[in-house]
Amino acid sequence: MATLTPTAPPNSLRARWRAFRSTKAWQRAIRHSMSYFVLALGAAFMLFPMLWMISSSLKPQWQIFTQPPIWIPQHWEEVRAGNTNRTINLWEVQHEGETRTVMEIGVRKYTTVLDAARLANPIAAPTAELSDAAATSVDGFTLNVRQWTRDGQTSDVVALARGENDTLIVADVQNVLGAALRMPLDEVNGGARASITVAGADVRGREVETDGGPVQIIPIGPESQLTVVASPDVASSALLTTTEGIEDAGFAPIGETELPLVTIPGQAGEYILLVKDSWQPVINEDEFDANVFVAERTALGDQGPIAVNSVTVQGAMYTPETGDPFPVAILISGTQRSAVIPVDKAASLRLAGLGGLTTARGDQLERIPFRVQDGFSEGGETHSVALVGEPREMALVVPASVVNEAFDVNPADLKRAMYPELRFEGYREALQTKVGETYFPTFFRNSFILVALNTIGHVLSCVVVAYAFARLRAPGKNFFFVVLLGTMMLPYPVTLVPVYEIFRDLNMVNTLWPLFIRSFFGNAFLIFMLRQFFSSIPRELEEAARIDGASAVQIIARVIVPLSKPAIATVIIFTFWWTWNSFLEPFIYLSSPELFPVSVGLNFFKDQYGTIFYDRMMAASVLSMIPMVVIFFFAQRYFIEGIQLTGMKG
Repeated sequence: MATLTPTAPPNSLRARWRAFRSTKAWQRAIRHSMSYFVLALGAAFMLFPMLWMISSSLKPQWQIFTQPPIWIPQHWEEVRAGNTNRTINLWEVQHEGETRTVMEIGVRKYTTVLDAARLANPIAAPTAELSDAAATSVDGFTLNVRQWTRDGQTSDVVALARGENDTLIVADVQNVLGAALRMPLDEVNGGARASITVAGADVRGREVETDGGPVQIIPIGPESQLTVVASPDVASSALLTTTEGIEDAGFAPIGETELPLVTIPGQAGEYILLVKDSWQPVINEDEFDANVFVAERTALGDQGPIAVNSVTVQGAMYTPETGDPFPVAILISGTQRSAVIPVDKAASLRLAGLGGLTTARGDQLERIPFRVQDGFSEGGETHSVALVGEPREMALVVPASVVNEAFDVNPADLKRAMYPELRFEGYREALQTKVGETYFPTFFRNSFILVALNTIGHVLSCVVVAYAFARLRAPGKNFFFVVLLGTMMLPYPVTLVPVYEIFRDLNMVNTLWPLFIRSFFGNAFLIFMLRQFFSSIPRELEEAARIDGASAVQIIARVIVPLSKPAIATVIIFTFWWTWNSFLEPFIYLSSPELFPVSVGLNFFKDQYGTIFYDRMMAASVLSMIPMVVIFFFAQRYFIEGIQLTGMKG
């Protein structure tokens, strides 16, 4: 006989779900989920500053504090301007339905004008009834719109000129739009003056030539500025020239727009002026130190301009006391003595933008003062450079003949041409930037030396003392152990002055001795931690070693130390941590930058460059953090195990 299985009611799944929600498994899952959420939130909160710092170290400087923030490091596409060391940033813009990559080659100002012949129904309005003018965009035109309230009604009007009896000649916005034109400001200003009668009032206007003949116009403003852009290929023809002798050559059609042109003495053709700015002759400091010497005025022949690496400087023939005369470039001129360099030794003499040399420090060569810019980055290389000669105004130009296509764009429509890229130049530049007559690798070397010496000192001294407190029997041992622990209660400032005076009397100030010698006399916290760990080691192991004839030193070396690797690893980690991050003691005892550890060197780096080289500052901070992260990552098992076993008793 067949057995019929009853069909489950429709709400059985819902009942099972309610039953599952009341189980301990469900409650445990909820607790775990909440715990993971809180831990993830806390981890994100703690890690965000570090991740931001790492991300900032991989960005160019201008991206670090941009608004809105640029989270992923980007590279702004650029093109080199001819054979100069100047680069030009590229932009993206929509033109004729496609995205174009362009470079800026100038600007053109426009203004709104009215065709007087097409202007309808202008009238005089009392000034008191008109509001203040506000620049408003109407159907693609920017107009200075006012509100006119009369007979309880408000209308938008544009003022054309001042009338009689405290009135303004105005026209309704819609009537203005029928006569409005947007014309280049240079064309408007170049037109002949014209007197135009509007609503019985004489209005100053202009008469300009158009394709349809002369037109009388009334400029009403406001002025607007558009950016003229061209293909990036134009940059390859750019050249740097002095501003002396440059003359205006008027406006000329360039592609779909017009631009002012200039002529350059000694150069054929007409040019487009890209930018004018100040440039400074510089030379690498190492080349300056190796080859520059001071020459007496009497040893120099007639002076005159010479070109060295396309840089025009004063030159002369130098006649030494022995040997043949040779040509020199005068880098720093004086009345009686000058700093000069042989022309064939000035390989790195060049022009650099003055904007990157704003933090130059003072220096002297046989009492002849000059300035040095540390960490000057150029063309993918970083050098310290000496500033020589006087700044000069230079112009970056391109021949008008190479610009086949150019057009106007609204500056708001330009977008930076960028793509994601991790920039590691900040790390290289940070390592190559001179900080107080030294470099960042020297700070790392000093820190590693101190870490090694302090680690050796703590391991040797703390292991021996901790073993004595844990195993040896001596009267008053516990009292001395309490005294040892009591030293941990003394605030550091209490001992700072007397300890400093001791090292001062020993002539150890401004040496590394005060920063590691005390580690060979133990550390209260580390001794306490090792004592607790040694107390957990079975005494039977030591007794067996003594029966075999081992001395106390052999027991420590062959029994205690091998069994205490987690605790000793913890000592090493703590020592590395304290020494690497120590700032106050090195700051107090050291005054020579070549002795600074990373902590003080990083602070010195921040004081010297923190406001101008943010990218290098972030890179240096990441570099100083890496050793601590690496040692904790690889030694965390020993660290955690050592902390767990320290308080255990055998």
